[in-house]
Amino acid sequence: MEINLLSNRYQQPDATTKSASQGSAFAELFNANLITQSAHKETAHEASGSVLMDTNKGQQDIDLAGYFSSEQTHTGSSLHDVPLLLPTQHNVDTLAQYSEQAFKQLLEEYNIPSPPATVEFDAQGQLLLPSDYPYAGQLKQAFAEKPQVQEALRTTAALASHYAGLMEAMAYQTEMLAAKNKAEEARITDKYSYLFDDNRAKTKIVLSFSSAGDMLIAGRNMAGEQGQSGQNWPF
Repeated sequence: MEINLLSNRYQQPDATTKSASQGSAFAELFNANLITQSAHKETAHEASGSVLMDTNKGQQDIDLAGYFSSEQTHTGSSLHDVPLLLPTQHNVDTLAQYSEQAFKQLLEEYNIPSPPATVEFDAQGQLLLPSDYPYAGQLKQAFAEKPQVQEALRTTAALASHYAGLMEAMAYQTEMLAAKNKAEEARITDKYSYLFDDNRAKTKIVLSFSSAGDMLIAGRNMAGEQGQSGQNWPF
């Protein structure tokens, strides 16, 4: 089960062109990401209800239910002690599975007949539901009583957005490595100039749901065009 966020481009047409040398920082991120994904092929496992996740403190077994519950308060702990989840494909895949199941269970527990067509979060992390969703009030109440489920969905969308950005930059690095001369490098740098705009918006992630609650992760560019970036998963 994989989420392919590489197939879409979310270009900013008004971005300013900068030097291709600025791509060096991207390369380091990509190498670390690829090494981590390779390691998961050998070491990924579940233990005592926990899942091996990529964090800023290395690979750790994390009980996701407890992780999202504790993120509401972190009582008795410094925020510096809390491992931060990294935007790797393994983490996005794992969180997608977890949040889909948690969301399905929430709908069943609160007798909500059907999920919304989409769930989104704005730049401040606030929940956005379709205006015509008939059970919006019930779902918001359910989220208020079980905030860990909304936090799991929000984190899934946030990591997917960061991961999509990494994949865009990886495409740039791949083309630059294949460039045969300075002219090709200049063309490629111009093509991906939006990547070097410090003010460019992150990829907008939309969590779409089937009537059965199966989740699909998709990306939306600034023009509002939506492209499929995942697949339905038969859990």
